[in-house]
Amino acid sequence: MSRLFDDATLQALARPPEDDALDALARGDLDALRQHLDAMERGPAGLDALSGHTLARKIGKLRADIGEARTRDALRRIGAQLMHSWVAQWRAGDAKGAIVDLVAVFRHQVGGQLAPLQEDEDSVVLQLAPCGSGGRLERQKLPERHPAAYGGWSDGISSYCQGCKANQQALNDALGAPAWTSEKGPDGQCRLRFDKLAQRGQRLFDEGERITIVRTRVQQARDRLEAGDTDIAPLLQGQRKDWMPWHDFGVVWLAHFYAIALEVGGHYYLDEMLAQTYEPAFVAGFPRYAALDDAGLVREIALTWNYHCADFRLHEEDDRFVFTLDPCGSGGRLFRGQMWRDLYRYGRPLSPTVEGPHPIVFLRRDAPSYCSHCAASNRTQLSRAADRTVPLFFVIDGTAQQLPGMPCRTYVYKKDADRGRIEPRLFEMVGLAPPA
Repeated sequence: MSRLFDDATLQALARPPEDDALDALARGDLDALRQHLDAMERGPAGLDALSGHTLARKIGKLRADIGEARTRDALRRIGAQLMHSWVAQWRAGDAKGAIVDLVAVFRHQVGGQLAPLQEDEDSVVLQLAPCGSGGRLERQKLPERHPAAYGGWSDGISSYCQGCKANQQALNDALGAPAWTSEKGPDGQCRLRFDKLAQRGQRLFDEGERITIVRTRVQQARDRLEAGDTDIAPLLQGQRKDWMPWHDFGVVWLAHFYAIALEVGGHYYLDEMLAQTYEPAFVAGFPRYAALDDAGLVREIALTWNYHCADFRLHEEDDRFVFTLDPCGSGGRLFRGQMWRDLYRYGRPLSPTVEGPHPIVFLRRDAPSYCSHCAASNRTQLSRAADRTVPLFFVIDGTAQQLPGMPCRTYVYKKDADRGRIEPRLFEMVGLAPPA
């Protein structure tokens, strides 16, 4: 095969939608601008859905394998790690900052609707109508349709919402007061109450903040356009990382589940957890990617990396496209300790490396545990490599990122690539034999 695109075309395919929106704004083309805003709003949707489903499934699997009591204990331990920085913030008397960042987590959940904040002397209330995470799964009736994964708890609370409740309990236990509580309502709605604690009696939010804090940058840009205000460039610049609070919170949440899996049954159980909770959700996207041509596939994977809070370079080889991630927005930033609010660093509680070598960590020693899900991605694609209807759209070079400062690489194979020429090591590092 030969190259399909010149460098200019390739880089155009990799542009984040925010750049196209800024160009349309500069031209004064408001119709095109609105279309680009739609694309920007959809940008995180696939990653958001994958994260939500895999989190719920991991909680459900733990419940099935080790029982409710042990799973609740594991969720509380995970919550203690997730909420550690919020505990410190509330203790320091900065309830406002803590509340703003918790609202940011929910603000970017796809499909969620946040009402303006309500405030009284003691507390701040956020109404999710509906919630875009656990509430969305409930609106899809998943706890009823698949109780083993999404529901089936003795108290009637769904798997995903068990995790959210555990985070609240961990925060409140550490503070010795109900700083964050929730009350579930019908049709996926939820009412979150945040206690001001040391800032009781103070007014924390003015009228403008009550509204803007619950609105994403895209939503704020639309609001301004509808009001005839086109001075929105600052809202568009860097928008692909605007959802970092929810992106990083979800990534770290998942990373702590890998630590629990290693405690429960070592690398064997980690492998099993990924095979049963992550891989099915990943495979569900195969038909969509298989239907794309090479240009569409490059554009889609570039969009994914743009909204995965990654920085990357892209080049084309004869049979594939290569994304050099410096860093990857999840495993790479975890390895470098670059997560939002300093939520994660390897070596802290529930933040282990894997001794190895095992196929679930690319046969590496002391491998970052989070990167095991990329080994699972490779396995589920490469095990089907002989079937040309299966797209090879997200193949990770698991040995590229040996140290935190090193980049990672992703290969996107062209539709007509000769799969017999794929490097054998990519199969071998996840425990597969290269196809004949």
